[in-house]
Amino acid sequence: MNTYRLRFISGPQEALRAEREHRVSAASPAEALGTVCRWPVQSDSRQTCAWARHPGTSLYDVAAWEAQLLGDPPSA
Repeated sequence: MNTYRLRFISGPQEALRAEREHRVSAASPAEALGTVCRWPVQSDSRQTCAWARHPGTSLYDVAAWEAQLLGDPPSA
């Protein structure tokens, strides 16, 4: 299992702020994000980070959860 840092980010694009943060163990960033929301997930190709943006928000006024892998990335 990997450990991911989850953060809730929100606000206008030019002034995003992190409001909550915690850690969770999961096999992937999408699985980690699934513990806090059911929004569509976008992740990087290395599976080290991802975000799930609330589908009712725009890119200019964001509400989203972000997952970042802590430690070494998984080996391919």
